[in-house]
Amino acid sequence: MESSTVKKLLGINEITLDINNGRTMTLTQLEPDGIISMSISGQNGLAETIDGNEAFISAGEMVMLINYYRNCKRGIEKSDYILPAKR
Repeated sequence: MESSTVKKLLGINEITLDINNGRTMTLTQLEPDGIISMSISGQNGLAETIDGNEAFISAGEMVMLINYYRNCKRGIEKSDYILPAKR
């Protein structure tokens, strides 16, 4: 059975993103409304160390981050990293 099938059967949600320098960031949530863990793998596939204070995101904090992103896109809030949406 494929890994993605097993995760689906277990209810595990996972997002994998390619980031800079050939690295990969994975966000994993084991249950709805649960803690989200973040891991980063280098080009060689080995996990990079992430401080425990940064490796876990609560569901509420993730919602806040998405709302912040949306507000930056709408021009309600400002960020040096998130550009407003082009109209």
